[in-house]
Amino acid sequence: MAGLRERKKARTRAAIAASAAELFARNGFRAVTMIEVAEAAEVSEQTVYNHFPTKESLVFDRAGELRAALLELDRYSGVVANYGNWLSAAVLGASAQRAIRNPGDMPRLVASDAGLRRYLLELADDWSSALAEVWVARSGERFDPVVARTLTDALLHVFVRAVDRLGIIETEEEIEALEADIRTAVNVFRPAFAALP
Repeated sequence: MAGLRERKKARTRAAIAASAAELFARNGFRAVTMIEVAEAAEVSEQTVYNHFPTKESLVFDRAGELRAALLELDRYSGVVANYGNWLSAAVLGASAQRAIRNPGDMPRLVASDAGLRRYLLELADDWSSALAEVWVARSGERFDPVVARTLTDALLHVFVRAVDRLGIIETEEEIEALEADIRTAVNVFRPAFAALP
């Protein structure tokens, strides 16, 4: 029974996020209210808040799943390749296609709103801190916390820059160039991780 309940919650959450993205695309992020999102999704305002505590969290509706996947990265087993895969899932593929087609998608909204850009930076900082803590804990405290945080900050900076670029690109060719640039940036980390104890 819990499986059915979770699937229903996931469908409701997805419907709310889709309705919000449509409204943001049509009216702009700042002009849309949570009540309007609830009406468009045909749910109560409280249901919207149960799934998304802030309007900004509607834009970053995949933040929880992306954070969870990021925290699974193990610095000892192919972290660079795995980070590249995580980054591809986060901002390339279907995400990139949506960003080109939908002005209400996260990268486009971040590119057009300074408050959302700050929210992205706060998310990246939180994720970097959490990932560094996980790495230090998994190492039995052998991994220097300052080194861990420096590396995770650098990794998350690539994510932020990819979102920034995705917010302004308009063609398939630009997506391909972004993919190549991400691969190049991620490969820069190989020597740093190889040198770790």
